Amino acid sequence: MRVVTYDETKRRDVQTKEYLSVVRCYYGSILEAHEGPQAFLVDMPDEGSTIHPHFHDIDQFQVIVRGGGRLGPGPASPVAFHYADAYTPYGPIIGGKEGVSFYTIRAACSTGYFPMPEARAKMKTRPGRNVAGNFNINQPLPAAGQHAREVLLEDKTDNVLVVGLRMGAGAKAQGQPTTGGDQYYLVCTGSLARDGKDLPPLTLMRVERGESTPELAAGPQGAEVLILQLPKPTNRIGSDPAELAKRDFGAYDAPPGMIKN
Repeated sequence: MRVVTYDETKRRDVQTKEYLSVVRCYYGSILEAHEGPQAFLVDMPDEGSTIHPHFHDIDQFQVIVRGGGRLGPGPASPVAFHYADAYTPYGPIIGGKEGVSFYTIRAACSTGYFPMPEARAKMKTRPGRNVAGNFNINQPLPAAGQHAREVLLEDKTDNVLVVGLRMGAGAKAQGQPTTGGDQYYLVCTGSLARDGKDLPPLTLMRVERGESTPELAAGPQGAEVLILQLPKPTNRIGSDPAELAKRDFGAYDAPPGMIKN
């Protein structure tokens, strides 16, 4: 398991004609094709910032962790999550009064941003799942030493899974066995303790498919952790990282109107 805290991330500013964002890269990079996983935090601080409907060539999760606004047809606020299959259009994402900050999480990088309806001809398969849910972080935590978990999304066809884990002060709990693809653990509130290190909110941990199940330990204030499991690799286009590694990484389709910086 690899652990990355917010303070360990690399910053990159991204600007288009319609929004300014500060991006923190946890795994991989953005706006370029590369081998390996990809996960980053996007902060759009301005009200009304808009990312229009589009799709990618890879399965992905998105998680809203600050601010809020709109994700697709309805309102969204922390901690809202969204899963989309490869080549499945979603959006728009529109920042509310406090802007919006959200993670994008993938087992492999995307090779572009494909706006709809302009890029419809680039869809290699029919649209698939486009589902959303919410992890309510306003509930009381379990008592010290205790924990509780809640299944928030589960599709047993290829084991897409989202679990909310609430841990009381000093509690220990096993994570989720990797029954699907790669997993990501997001610390939403409180902190975890690992190898003598404090892991505060906005820490992201990656567990590869087949890796042993991690043991989690909450800090003195407890913790709330969102566990996101991507689908297991199948012959569905965009689901198998090994097949995605064969793509041409020489080009990237950037968002329209992007200003290089």
